[in-house]
Formats: sequence, C-alpha cells, structure tokens
Amino acid sequence: MDFFDALVRYETELWNHLDDRLRDGGAVSLGTLSALRVVGRHPDDCRVHEIRTELAITVGAASKLVDRLERDGWAVRRANPGDRRSSFVALTPAGADALAVGSALLERELREQLGDEPGVADATAVLLRLRSRLGVR
Repeated sequence: MDFFDALVRYETELWNHLDDRLRDGGAVSLGTLSALRVVGRHPDDCRVHEIRTELAITVGAASKLVDRLERDGWAVRRANPGDRRSSFVALTPAGADALAVGSALLERELREQLGDEPGVADATAVLLRLRSRLGVR
C-alpha cells in the first residue's frame, strides 16, 4: 500500500506542478497538451478511440475533450471516408503550434524534475510491465 500511495501522490503532485509550469509559460494545460500529443502522433487517422485508448479515459470524456479542442481552435474533425459513424481529428495550425510550444516546455520541465535522478529508466520499465499485467499496452 505504501508504494501505491506514494505513486498516486507523486503522479498527482507532478501533474499539478507541470500544469502550473505550462500555464506560467503561456502554454495550454497539461490535459489539453496530452490530447494534442495523441492527435499529433496520428496525423492522418486519429479518432476519438485513439485519444480514449492512449489517455486511458472513457469514450465520453475523449469525445468531450475533442469538442473542447475544436472549440478552442486546436483541432478539427473531418469525415472518415471508411466509416460514416466516426470522424478523424486533425491539428489546426494553431494546434500544431500549441503542441510544439507545450511539448518544449514540458520536456524542459521533465528534464529538470527527472533528468539526473538515477533509476528513472528502470522505474519506467517497471511501470510499463505493471501496466501490461492490467492488459494495457
């Protein structure tokens, strides 16, 4: 239980710290940046499904997140020619800029927080193995 408590607390505290640094730097929120990163990794075929899967959120939450990305001008939806029930999500030029700026700030802050800490690579490997036990890729 101590490991679980420490892991959850650290994740929450790190998320809040990074979100504050992004906002202080004039970037989008960490939640928005996370979604933009998913869309950016799937430039031609990003659907709500990819966002849901990669962010480990519900379909409803992913759909609302895409609605907010559209509302704020970071992304657009376009029809999926292979499936009328779904659409593709693509970054707008403003979304691509927000992704670039936010990613640079996030990488710099993560290097500051984690960069010289021994064992980060090992901890990452352990967390990935533990996620796989949950059936998550």
